[in-house]
This record gives sequence, C-alpha cells and structure tokens, in this order.
Amino acid sequence: MMPNLGDHLLVALIAAAYPLYFTLDWYRRFRQELETGGADSRSRFYRRSTIELWLLGVAILAWWLWLGRAVTTLGLGNPGGWVFWIGMTIVLAITIGLGHQISVVRNSAEARAQVRKQFRGVPALMIPRGNRERRRWVGLSLTAGFYEEVIYRGFLIWYLTTWLPEAAAVLVSAVVFGCAHLYLGWGTGVLRATVMGAVLGAAYLLTGTLWVPILLHAVVDVTSGLTGSVALEDGEIRLSPQNDASIN
Repeated sequence: MMPNLGDHLLVALIAAAYPLYFTLDWYRRFRQELETGGADSRSRFYRRSTIELWLLGVAILAWWLWLGRAVTTLGLGNPGGWVFWIGMTIVLAITIGLGHQISVVRNSAEARAQVRKQFRGVPALMIPRGNRERRRWVGLSLTAGFYEEVIYRGFLIWYLTTWLPEAAAVLVSAVVFGCAHLYLGWGTGVLRATVMGAVLGAAYLLTGTLWVPILLHAVVDVTSGLTGSVALEDGEIRLSPQNDASIN
C-alpha cells in the first residue's frame, strides 16, 4: 500500500504547515493573552487546541477509512498478546507512580517549591489554575493522547516506512513531533517532545499497537499539568526573560 497524493499533502500539513501556523499563532496571540492573564485565556487556549487536534485527527482517520484501509494498519486494531499486556503493565506502573507524585506535591511545601523550579519560562504559562481549567486540561490531554498518536505514530510512521527502516521512521516522526512543540522553545519544547516521541514510537513498534502509546501519552500529559497546577497552590510561577525560550 503506497502513499498517494492525498497522503503526501497530509504529511506536508502535519510536518510543516500546522507546526508553523500554530507557532506563529502562539507568538502572535495566545502567548500575549496568557502573559497578561486575561479572563478565561487558558481555557480558550485549551479549547482551541483541542478543536484543532480533533479536526486534524478526524481528517486523517476519515481519509484512511474512505480509501478502504484497515485500521489495524494504522495501529488501532484489537490489542492482544503478551507484549501488549507487558506494555499495559508498564503504563499502569507509570500511572501509579505519577499519581503518587501528585499526592506528594500536594502534601509537601518543599515538593511544591521543587516543582515550581522545574516549570519555568513559556511552559509555565500553560499550567492550569483552578478546577475548571484542570478539567479542560484533562480534556486536551486525552485528545492529544489519542489523536497525536494517530497522527505522528500511526499515520506518519506508516508513511515513512515506505522509504525508511522502522527505527529510522520512528526517529524522523519523533523529530516532526518535536518541531510541532516549537512554540514552547527549543529546550523545553522541541527537545523534550522529540525524546518523548521516540519513546512513544518505540512503544508502538514493540507492542504492535497504538493503544499502549495512546494511554502513556495521555497519562503523562494529564499528570504533568496536574502536578504543576498543584504546585501553584503554594505560590505563583512567573515568566522571567532569562528562562524564556524564543524562536527569534
């Protein structure tokens, strides 16, 4: 099953047009809104990001199904086998560990102070404050967990393996995934997302299903935001110029 013109156009959208648009829109509008602390600014950002991921993800799934391609080729078949269950066990252990981390941060002023040191620069602007923002953050995280895996691991790795070995396809897709986070800066955004993308891609190849990286992705996103949010209960994170990452 070779990629066609529609696949090429979708990859161009995923790898170039969407990251560029989102990054420019972040610096043009959303960052300013978040820095000034406008009413409901974070909720609007979460909602906008969720909708955009839905639109892009549904477009890819609709295109895939319209061509009569099997969802198993995209990594969304019925999971099974001992490798899958080992992967799920690891995800469960990570979930428990990250859940415990949130509890520790909530109950320790020292732990909250340490977390606040880790959340510096632009990423600090995205940390949810209050229950309403936390709920919307969870919604965004679950959306990203599913659709970003379909986009960057399922569809993009399938596309790349037409010309590259699987390991190389995972690395290239991880770099593309990292570049989609350019708005967060080169260090905290691109580099960390690239490493995470490589881990998620490896999980996909090893288990043969997207369901393991989908769950792992969602868990990491949900708990990272909630950990930062809990840490803010004991103080505020501020954006300082020396810690800010910029594309300029």
